[in-house]
Amino acid sequence: MAGEKRIIDVNVVAEDRPLWSGRASSVVVPTLEGYMGILADHEPILALVGEGNVQITTEDESRKAFKVVGGFVSFENNSLTIGVDKCLGNDDENEQ
Repeated sequence: MAGEKRIIDVNVVAEDRPLWSGRASSVVVPTLEGYMGILADHEPILALVGEGNVQITTEDESRKAFKVVGGFVSFENNSLTIGVDKCLGNDDENEQ
C-alpha cells in the first residue's frame, strides 16, 4: 500500500542478556566487512558482527545505539536477529 511504513522486527541479544527487542524502520550493523544498513524487504543475510555501534531507528523514529564486539546478524522475512558476544554500553536518546 502506498505510504505504508515498512517495518522490521528486531531482536538484539548479548550472550548474557537481552539488549533490545522491538520494531524498527532501519538498522545499521557493524560487520567484519564494514557497516551494513538493513531496511524492510532486504535480501536474506547471515554475517559476522565486528566491533562498532549497532544503530536502530525505531518505528516511532527514536534512536537506539549499542557499542558491540563480535557475534552474528541474521535477517530473513523482515525479522532481524543480532547476537553479540559483548555489549560495551548503550546510548539511548529516549531512556525508559
